[in-house]
Amino acid sequence: MGGLIHQRNRTEKAKRFKAIAAAAGSGVALVGLSSTVLFVAGLAVTGYLTYDWFMFRAKNGMRF
Repeated sequence: MGGLIHQRNRTEKAKRFKAIAAAAGSGVALVGLSSTVLFVAGLAVTGYLTYDWFMFRAKNGMRF
């Protein structure tokens, strides 16, 4: 039972950090590279990853 909880926590953490990294990457694309095309693409990826993380949290008990 404890192994399942640790696996769920690792999965949640990985999904969360992927969403954060995508948001940071799109910010770098806008500010550092001055590329609106990469920024918009980064926002799309960030939106998907954030939705994926949120749905995982919703299915596995939303505790913040």
